[in-house]
Amino acid sequence: MITDRDRLYFQGRAEAELKLAAEARDHAVCQAHYEMATQYLEAAHGAHMRLPPDPQRMARHG
Repeated sequence: MITDRDRLYFQGRAEAELKLAAEARDHAVCQAHYEMATQYLEAAHGAHMRLPPDPQRMARHG
């Protein structure tokens, strides 16, 4: 069973990955960080928290 401490950790990691995605200059790196953020959110809150693709962020790095 996931604890509140686990949820906070996964949420923090998701936020860090989103920041890294926003800072990435390479499209593949941006996408990898975005996907990792999604995995952390799923770990924290379940599959219903999957992030939709962010076309604006992807376009900057494409």
